[in-house]
Amino acid sequence: MNIVFNFQPVQKELYKKYEYSPARIIGLGGSRGGTKSHTIDALMITRRLHYKETNGLIIMKVYQDILDIHLTPLFMEFPGLRDLFNMQQMMLTFPNKSYIRFLSGDSLKEFETKKGRGFADVMIDQSELFTQKEIEMLSTINRSTNLEITPKMLLCFNPGGISHSYNKRLFFEHNYEGNEDPENYDFVQTFGWDNAYWSQKNLILDGLTIEDYHKWDSKKRFEYFLKSDYGKILDALPDSKRKAELLGDMDIFEGMFFSEFRRNTHVIKNYFHNIVFTTIAGLDYGNITVLEVLQRDYEGTIICSDECYLADYENPSSRANAIADFLLSKSFFKLRIIYDTDMDISQISNVGYDKTPISIFRQVFRERMGENAPLMSVVSKTSLDKNKNYREAVNDAIHEFLKIKDGQSKLYFSDRCPVLIKEITTLIHPPEDADGRDYLNTGPTKPHAIDAFKMPFYAIYTPKKVEEKKPLSLRQQAIAKITKAKTITSF
Repeated sequence: MNIVFNFQPVQKELYKKYEYSPARIIGLGGSRGGTKSHTIDALMITRRLHYKETNGLIIMKVYQDILDIHLTPLFMEFPGLRDLFNMQQMMLTFPNKSYIRFLSGDSLKEFETKKGRGFADVMIDQSELFTQKEIEMLSTINRSTNLEITPKMLLCFNPGGISHSYNKRLFFEHNYEGNEDPENYDFVQTFGWDNAYWSQKNLILDGLTIEDYHKWDSKKRFEYFLKSDYGKILDALPDSKRKAELLGDMDIFEGMFFSEFRRNTHVIKNYFHNIVFTTIAGLDYGNITVLEVLQRDYEGTIICSDECYLADYENPSSRANAIADFLLSKSFFKLRIIYDTDMDISQISNVGYDKTPISIFRQVFRERMGENAPLMSVVSKTSLDKNKNYREAVNDAIHEFLKIKDGQSKLYFSDRCPVLIKEITTLIHPPEDADGRDYLNTGPTKPHAIDAFKMPFYAIYTPKKVEEKKPLSLRQQAIAKITKAKTITSF
């Protein structure tokens, strides 16, 4: 069987990483139209034909997408593949005894119970739609007894989705947790202008070839891509969607909760802490304990200036001492700190302490800082808007302050607050409530920094003034009646 794929440059780059990189998990991500799905097909079939008696798994969340995005285009390009495909088993078997299994997310649970079977290649299309737990389960079946092939896993994704923060952490931030080995991960960025298909019509009209197109630098291909029908569609999207869909910006994506955030505007480098501004902090306490320090200037603009992020501290005393070290190092004296109500709850039942966390913190602060100890007060979760609960009201207030007008915002973040910035850019709407007032608050990573930030933010937040309509004077009422009468008469 003669199956030949003409790899575009980005596909060649990915193929090299598959064959020669030590990485076992490779990401292929970026903007829409970057030939990710076709790349999966080309790479998977090339590997199956090159390594006889090996197998591969292609998985998407939706069964119909497998048919529309993978199988139908493949059968149109290579009609002979139809004879090799078993529809009942969703399996494509080649004469060299290699095969490809196609799986959809709705059957993933059933498949998990039979995960004794291994696959030399596991390729997940639109991996942003799968949970981190599902992706990690699929990585456990990425294995082969054939010594000629190195098993690999491919995650193809766009910005957004339920695993957005996972993809961003691994392939953009290079922030690895637990037993994750940095050498085990690699990444190829792809954009719509990497795919010459979208510009093919214009190339023909201009007397140019695909080879000419790929000789251009990225900037020239981008400008040419914007002239294509698909490029025009992406370029005409609203700002937030344009940055995600066209430019592959992982800070902006569909479903992002705080979609007003723009890193270039909202993040300030080398912020100078102003001692005359109102300064306040929020403390979120737990196994992960976070302190966020905020300042407000005379015009009501708020900046989150500093952050203390603590993980894996053994007890309340060690956490309190670590925060005392932070406060002393920054000369934050007599700082007002708002803490959550759970610090007033005794923990004797689960950790054996007969004191509340807040009493331990107060004692440590007095011993370490004396008269400069912070002023601790519990959060008041009373909404300033009677029509909203506390969480909704705070979220709406953050949305309001993040809005950019004439290049300015009412809320900024110092680059000394990396965890808070990360959480702001990864929170998503719940799938069942895409326009709701609260973000998805479940998953492996709880937004502790956001929780620490929200308490002091709402305490010093100044709502936008609503102009009150003053009652008309008697003279104004008389003029209004005369004007209305003349309008009716003329009509």
